[in-house]
Amino acid sequence: MIGFFMKKALYDGWDNLLSLLALNIAFLSVAFGGFILIDGLFRLPLLAVAAGALAVSLLGVLALGVSFSFARVAAYKAFSWRDLPQDLRAAVPHGVILAISASVLFVVFSVALPYYRAIGGRAGFALFALMLWLSLILLLSLQWLLPIRSQLDRRVFKSVKKCFIVFFDNPGISLFLFAYSVTLCVLSLATFFMVPGVFGVVLAQNEAFRLLMHKYDWIEKHPELEYRVARKSVPWAELLADERETLGDRSLRNFIFPWKD
Repeated sequence: MIGFFMKKALYDGWDNLLSLLALNIAFLSVAFGGFILIDGLFRLPLLAVAAGALAVSLLGVLALGVSFSFARVAAYKAFSWRDLPQDLRAAVPHGVILAISASVLFVVFSVALPYYRAIGGRAGFALFALMLWLSLILLLSLQWLLPIRSQLDRRVFKSVKKCFIVFFDNPGISLFLFAYSVTLCVLSLATFFMVPGVFGVVLAQNEAFRLLMHKYDWIEKHPELEYRVARKSVPWAELLADERETLGDRSLRNFIFPWKD
């Protein structure tokens, strides 16, 4: 699955390069606009907090709305700017809830980790290690949140619950996806996060989750197998055969200059 995921993510990312660029610029504009507004209202704490909450909410709605659009891209449909306003409306209020919740978790852990580390001693080290492991589990689990909400469940709290189920059932794939996302972010430094950027990661998450769902569809069709046996016997080559045929192969010339083939 991992090899095919990387190939499909590359193809879809390349095919939607200009859309990724425009969407990432919009995301960065909101983020920097919010930062400038907060900085300007620094002497007015309540207004600064309100400005920060507004910026975070807008980013959450934008992220979830684009995830709806990229869920269709992962399913071999074209990205449509005409559908984006509808996707953004559908992302309210869950995008706001998810963004503010993520911000609160980030603040809590960014304060708690240095605090427990500074305490020292066995108790401080134990609490620091506990918080570190919790933060890693949250990172690896919640990376599935946008695609689950976009493709599977409309209830936000059930989506969060399913994030942890997917992580604990697929720790290897979750770790790989996280490393892949970090790699995309590192590569994005060269373009100031305009390509592949934040939405390159969102696209990759939707690609990975859609492919992973083949596993659960196959297990559901084989109730005679014990789950522990079934999850280790998933015939990925067979399940992805149609996907490989639909995606096809591209020559280097076709990849760079598709109009010449």
